[in-house]
Amino acid sequence: MCQGRHFIQKITAPKEAENFKWSHFNPKSPMPPILFPSPEFLGKVGVSAIAEIVLHHHRLLQKSSISHLYPTDEEHFLEGVSKASHFLIEVLGGEKVYTFSYGPPALCRTHAPFSIDDEAREVWLMMYKQTFHDLHLPKALIEEFWNWLEPLSMRMVNRKSATTHLKRFLYEDMKAEFGIR
Repeated sequence: MCQGRHFIQKITAPKEAENFKWSHFNPKSPMPPILFPSPEFLGKVGVSAIAEIVLHHHRLLQKSSISHLYPTDEEHFLEGVSKASHFLIEVLGGEKVYTFSYGPPALCRTHAPFSIDDEAREVWLMMYKQTFHDLHLPKALIEEFWNWLEPLSMRMVNRKSATTHLKRFLYEDMKAEFGIR
């Protein structure tokens, strides 16, 4: 959910004191834990399919109510798609192209320059759901992918109401849309 030069800006490697850690569950936190897909997930979906999913998702976002968060210049847009693809592939167990190119993933730092609220998160998630429909992602993989994406998306929100909790978009509530019982 980025735009302009920040979208393609390389992130500097963290200093020794800034050790990167994937999100962990804090029982006092209102955030649910991030449930990573199984190690076999990437092999089932395929690296090229992940790149196709990310491109399709971003094309939908270009036409959405949050299009202002994405570059209009095609070259910058495609660089951002490539960066997002490398991120997904790496966190799903693929090659560490993202880390070698941009440094360790840091969602908060990467998205900090952009105002991402609850509504932007909802649009982002709904465009993923549309992508799953459009690209006919195998039903057996949707649950695993969604159960990772949905809590991950909560960490990108940097402008939220202090009085309300982020809305959950649980797989159980949407699986019927995919013909899953």
